[in-house]
Amino acid sequence: MRLPALLVLALLALGGCGKSGFDTPQNAYTSFHEQVQRGEFKKAYGALSQATRDLLTARAQVMKEASGGNVKAEPYELLFMNSGPPSDVTEITLVREEGGVATVRVVSSGQAREVRLVREPSGWKVDLSDSLKP
Repeated sequence: MRLPALLVLALLALGGCGKSGFDTPQNAYTSFHEQVQRGEFKKAYGALSQATRDLLTARAQVMKEASGGNVKAEPYELLFMNSGPPSDVTEITLVREEGGVATVRVVSSGQAREVRLVREPSGWKVDLSDSLKP
């Protein structure tokens, strides 16, 4: 009986290895969502694609300049600070993966939506850049 318990523990430990949950599109979205739920906004910001982070940085700079330097919003604050915690996710499935771009279907509160992810050197990242463009 000890052997199966040790095997289960070993498999659980191995499951934590890799790229911190960013080795597949589904794992990347799950990690991102969990970070947002826990209020770990700086970490969640790091789970976003470079294109998304660049757009948020540019918006923060525009706000700073428009306010004469009075508003000094961090880029991650523009996305996370004015919203409540996200609903629990009940399902994440891979819709398609082509090269460095993937789409996952996320079901939350009975609603389904598709989320785009891109593969970067550090792993899969949530890409919101299309929805952030004016």
